[in-house]
Amino acid sequence: MSRFSQIKVLDNDASLDFILKNNCSVARFGDGEVDIINGKSIPYQVYDSNLAEDLRHILERQSDQEFLVCLPDVFEHVERYNSSAQLFWNSHFEQYESFYQTELMSDWYGSTFLSRPYIDLVDKSQAKSYFDKLKQLWENRDILIVEGTTSRSGVGNDLFDNAKSIKRIIGPSKNAYSKAKELFEAIQEHGKDKLVLLMLGPTAKVLAAALSTKGIQAIDLGHIDSEYEWFKRQVTHKVKLENKHTAEFNQDHGVLPEIGETYTSQIVLDLSGTNDLNKQGMISVIVPVYNSEQYLERCLNSILAQTYPNFEAIVINDGSTDRSAAILEDYASRDSRIQVFHQVNQGPSAARNFALNLVQGDYITFIDSDDFVDDTYLEKLLRTLLKNDADIASTSFTSYNEERQSFLFFATKDNYFEAVYSPEEWLNHENTGQYNLFLIVTFMTLKLYKRHLFTDIEYPVGRTREDDAIGYKLCLRANKIAFINEGCYYYSQHADSLSKTVMLKDIDGMIANAEERIALLAAMGLDVTIHIKSYVERLEKCLNDAINMSDIDSYKKIKVKLDLIKNNH
Repeated sequence: MSRFSQIKVLDNDASLDFILKNNCSVARFGDGEVDIINGKSIPYQVYDSNLAEDLRHILERQSDQEFLVCLPDVFEHVERYNSSAQLFWNSHFEQYESFYQTELMSDWYGSTFLSRPYIDLVDKSQAKSYFDKLKQLWENRDILIVEGTTSRSGVGNDLFDNAKSIKRIIGPSKNAYSKAKELFEAIQEHGKDKLVLLMLGPTAKVLAAALSTKGIQAIDLGHIDSEYEWFKRQVTHKVKLENKHTAEFNQDHGVLPEIGETYTSQIVLDLSGTNDLNKQGMISVIVPVYNSEQYLERCLNSILAQTYPNFEAIVINDGSTDRSAAILEDYASRDSRIQVFHQVNQGPSAARNFALNLVQGDYITFIDSDDFVDDTYLEKLLRTLLKNDADIASTSFTSYNEERQSFLFFATKDNYFEAVYSPEEWLNHENTGQYNLFLIVTFMTLKLYKRHLFTDIEYPVGRTREDDAIGYKLCLRANKIAFINEGCYYYSQHADSLSKTVMLKDIDGMIANAEERIALLAAMGLDVTIHIKSYVERLEKCLNDAINMSDIDSYKKIKVKLDLIKNNH
């Protein structure tokens, strides 16, 4: 790209030769680091002004025999990369052209892609020889891998088999910069006379720079494990790995738990924060199941992959006639945290009530069997609840279209926020379209509840829209509700989803729930103005539904109520 002719980047081989010759430390800058420097958050790291400043200082540093600063090797001959990569980098440079032209003043840089030598290249024929050369970095050396909770670099492959020994420090999968000081001190303690390999996103750059001043060789080598897995499998496009984090798959849902003794024995310190949380109590995850064989394994895998491991999953098989029961028993036999109970089909409300009588946890959450969650779902909910001393914590959701196999993100890094509401403030969002709050307030999923809220409160059996009938009562019992606008619960949309289609026909249930809620709020002396407005809108919607379904009886009942309301104003 002629517009960046002043930027000189060594190719991968030359960069690797430089590292092998000088035993230097390495910091690799990519699009994510540039985003943060320019004030933006990225999927695994929220914007932090101190982090941005640290990254800017490192990027301004001239590479030398002690420390190599790297940039993507795409400023020239971008045609070496596939069309998707070309499109991405062209778009990136359009956005940040001024930044690159004014901020990058060093004589030369190493290649960020020294750990990305396979998947995006058109010509993959040199990959084997390059990986063989890369492995010389740790040939017969003691290495300390510093990585996120689900990274598991080298697990299940031979990437580090030629190392003399392997030890690991586990950091947070997300927002690792919050633990940068603790990680730096821990690496100094455990990394003496070792090669330190860092897989912690932007935080890896900060650590590599700091460690290089202490005489510790630290190489930022993020993405290398995914690249090596793809190379070993000889795939031509990025595929998700089942048992670990996958590069550029920014939602770690469905990552299977790693229980290998070799991996566990290598961990010398866990700074992910999960162990501290474990002391806060057990979470009971309630999952009602009815004929969910197509989606059930995905749901259970996402639960078992949680970074917060102190949970029990109470799974109620509500008389399924497909393979759901067999799938559940198989999972229960492999992990004692999965507890399966069977009942004659009685509906989801009865299944949830059954589970509520069985829970042993300090907190309760609900996950539908066709949905799934991010691997940090429980951890985020619990942290949010504890940080705000709340009785309920809630997240947003992401829709997943099963037919198209596509996600619809409502909560993004650009509209992320946290808030704490009183029960009245929270319920008043029933009619708030922004951020989908009108749905979030109603859903029983998406939330973590303190167990005591459920005392003497049960789901109404035989009524659909059961969430609508119980959620507000729990809310009114709570001291406050803490909310994070992050879509880490994945709401499945598919044609045969009973819970999403029967609702449209439950006119009586919709109206009864609203009337019951307004009556209770009014009896408590709360302002019901917003709720009455929402109730009228609900009546109007149900009136149209009754017309469309030729439900004359419901139409007449609703019309009488609407006429009475309008004639009284």
